[in-house]
Amino acid sequence: MSLVETWLSVALVSASTLGGAWLARRHSERVAVWLAIASALMFAVAVSDVLPDAWSDARAADVSSWVVVGAVVAGFIVVTLLSREGCGCVVDGTGPTPVGLHAPGRHRRLKEAAGTALFGGLGTAVALSTHRAIEGATLVLSLSVAVVAALVVHSASEGLALTALLDLAGKRARRWLVAACLSPAAGAAVAGVWPLPGRSVPVLLAVMCGALARTAVVGLRVAVTKRKEGLLTHRHLIAAAGIAVVLAAAMTTVRSAYGVRPAPATIRHPAQRARTDPPPLGAHPVIPAPPSRSDDRPRSTTRGRHQHTRHRGESCLSPSDHVRRRSPQTAC
Repeated sequence: MSLVETWLSVALVSASTLGGAWLARRHSERVAVWLAIASALMFAVAVSDVLPDAWSDARAADVSSWVVVGAVVAGFIVVTLLSREGCGCVVDGTGPTPVGLHAPGRHRRLKEAAGTALFGGLGTAVALSTHRAIEGATLVLSLSVAVVAALVVHSASEGLALTALLDLAGKRARRWLVAACLSPAAGAAVAGVWPLPGRSVPVLLAVMCGALARTAVVGLRVAVTKRKEGLLTHRHLIAAAGIAVVLAAAMTTVRSAYGVRPAPATIRHPAQRARTDPPPLGAHPVIPAPPSRSDDRPRSTTRGRHQHTRHRGESCLSPSDHVRRRSPQTAC
């Protein structure tokens, strides 16, 4: 595709992110439902899209599988530590016992939920910005209709989850949405000048896979806390799980049937070629001789020369035939 089509695809992906954010703001009374759906979609994207890309890129770049596993665990742990931030009120027993909204444990649970949403949203923003920069760079190198369609679908879920988490924490998501929308354009611009090294891409993807998976778990936990308020039901959770399963199945089908990667992320220079092992020194290719009619005749060796003999023991070759090439002989 042309350069104009590439940048139109980048703009479409960014618009899809803004569409997901608008959906979260437009129906704020159903933010718990949208958060559950978006978190389930994000988990499906991390497991069925980002992780397979990291694994295949690691094999192509000769990166150990243990490095990929360690990077996934590292991304998961980092977001876990960030989402545990937050504090609550401490009741020391010297004053009157607070009641109502300030009862023991009540304020702590609210602060923990807000802190989880805030730091989960920040971790999501950082991971998504990096991931989308790699996606934007890939649009320059391998652009197709299936790739753009998959990016549009999960970009909307990413924008929705990011906005919902930050809204629950009482923070503005505007600047993080701007970063999420500009990162594909930045990645596309950088890819044409300075592509990322092939060995670093699977590690980055693995870290983002762990971060996105943990953020999805955080989003689901925050959404489940709204069940006590009647904002989330079992039907909503089943719908979120069903949508995630359908998305994962669709991405797997596209990957296996059409040979394309729904969210490609490997950035390699177009001039790179597949590495092949050279043949060992001193080795010569063995070319088998074609079968001939003379192969059925008995042979005998005399003084280092091969001679064809008749059934009566008479040789059909003259003594000067030793200088000839060993080729199929005509009938004697």
